[in-house]
Amino acid sequence: MTGGFDEATVTAGREQSFRRPARSARAAVDAYGSHGGTRLALGAAVAAGILIAAQLVHAISIAPYFPPGPGPWPAWIGLAAVLVAGVSAVAALSQRVPDWLFAALVVALAVPVALDVAATAGLLHVGVTPTAAAAAAMVLMPVAALRGTIAPLAASSVLAAVLAAEALLQLPTAGRNVVLGLAVAGVALLPVALTVITVRGFRRLARREVDLSLVQSTVATPRSAVGMRASEELAQLDFDAESLLEDVGAGRVAIPLPPEKAELAGQLAARLRVRLIEGRTDTWLRHAVAESAYLSGRVEVTDPNGLAGKLAPSQREGLLFALWLIVGERSRRDSARATVLVGQVDGLVGSGAGFADTVTGSDDPYADLAIAIAISGLALRHLDAAMWDAVESVGTHRTTSNAEHLRVDILCRTDQPPRPMTSTRERGARTRET
Repeated sequence: MTGGFDEATVTAGREQSFRRPARSARAAVDAYGSHGGTRLALGAAVAAGILIAAQLVHAISIAPYFPPGPGPWPAWIGLAAVLVAGVSAVAALSQRVPDWLFAALVVALAVPVALDVAATAGLLHVGVTPTAAAAAAMVLMPVAALRGTIAPLAASSVLAAVLAAEALLQLPTAGRNVVLGLAVAGVALLPVALTVITVRGFRRLARREVDLSLVQSTVATPRSAVGMRASEELAQLDFDAESLLEDVGAGRVAIPLPPEKAELAGQLAARLRVRLIEGRTDTWLRHAVAESAYLSGRVEVTDPNGLAGKLAPSQREGLLFALWLIVGERSRRDSARATVLVGQVDGLVGSGAGFADTVTGSDDPYADLAIAIAISGLALRHLDAAMWDAVESVGTHRTTSNAEHLRVDILCRTDQPPRPMTSTRERGARTRET
């Protein structure tokens, strides 16, 4: 490919590092935290209430088999007190469960668990199993949706291990009824584990969709517009410069400037010059990659002349979506990396050896922009079919691959509307016709 993709250009592009802006990260966390937290916790609380009620019915049914005494009710009274206090605390904290509240909840739940285990010890041979202890684990279900999932799962695992140990200790006297005790231990762990799986999946989906929505906002920006990262840096530069000028104007800093203030002024001027120079080539593509939690660090953009800004909004969306499908799925493609090279197409018109002549199935002498996507850590057969539809909306493409690398070269027309995205079936039919 022509268009200045030499070693110096690639090195220059790699020297510029980008980080995701704090505003973008906070917006993504707030969005998926609210959707995957409060509303999901409500469903988990309803399911937990049903399971706790079932355990209470079971406690009533086995109460006659307890020896004379209070039976299982002290544990249930303690569990009810913990539930009331926990719900009140979460409501007072605007449906949040900070670390200190979770620790207090776990310690408080240990009381009814201990009372229930002590009340049912040695009674497994008559079919008496812990009920309040199993119900205590259900309390952790909505907690897993309101905070991190690791701690609730670990707490329920410890509780299940205690119940399993109690059942196994009664093996000589309980015999086959040990299976009932182990089943109670499983009942204490399984609902929390299923809740954790559900919450993690929902949060992953919400995080991806919110991140993609935030990144897609760069598609409609002007060619030379700054992104969130640049606007934050410019705002900080403006504040620092205004503070220095205000100190000088108020007489708090004498003129000529002291050495430390002079050094600060020089640093501000240098940062402003760098920001202005970078702003000429910081296109929507750089901002989209920098502001995405999924693309940042996995996609490298080399566009020294800021030519990606010439793409139409539909072409930008297609290119962004293609990159998203290549490296966006962390769970299956942790090793996938992509390098995007953007440059001019040289010698297309009237040249028999131009890049356009080598594109499979097309000879496009009107293309004026070339984009190369170099992919590593991902085989050709693992690419989603929708990725090719997205690439076709950008321009005419050609694919080359070997054992280690995959490269997609795209020819783009920036002065004419791009072709609409076509389905896989239509592309297959067009290939058969040719």
